[in-house]
Amino acid sequence: MHFGHANPKREYKMRGQILERTKDERDIGVKVTANLKQAAQCKKVAQTAQTVLAQISRAFHFRDKKIFPGLYIQYVRPHMEFASPAWSPWTTADKEILEKVQRHAVGMISGLNSNSYEEKLLDLEMETLEERWHQIDMQQAFKILLGQDKVDKSTWF
Repeated sequence: MHFGHANPKREYKMRGQILERTKDERDIGVKVTANLKQAAQCKKVAQTAQTVLAQISRAFHFRDKKIFPGLYIQYVRPHMEFASPAWSPWTTADKEILEKVQRHAVGMISGLNSNSYEEKLLDLEMETLEERWHQIDMQQAFKILLGQDKVDKSTWF
C-alpha cells in the first residue's frame, strides 16, 4: 500500500517475489485505506451492527426498555466499539452512519415516553456513541499514562 500524493510508488519485493499493490488492507479487524480515511471501516461496522440488530429484532418481539437495551449493549454495540481508538471516526458523516444504528435500536424500544433521541437515551441511561468513543479514548490514554500499555507515553504526552 502506498501512502501520500508524492509517493513514487515503487515495487517492493520479498524473497524475490514482487509484492502485490493494494488500496486497502485489514489488520486486527480494522480496515486501513491508502488515504487513511475511516469511511470504509465505518460503513463495514455499521453494516455488521445493523445485521446483528436485525437478527435480534426478529428473535425478540417484546422490546421493553428493561431487556432490549441490554441485548443491544451486549450484541450490537461491541461491533461499533471494537478497536475504536485505532479507527475512531472524525468526520460528521462517519459518526452519523454509526449513530444511525443506535438511533434505530433506540427507536425500536417500546415504553419510552420521550420524543427526542437524546431524551430517550437519558431514559435508558445510555450515552451517544460519540460520548462512548470519547470515554474509550480517555481510558486508553489513562492506560498509557499508567504504563499498562506497551506504548512510550512520551510519544503522546
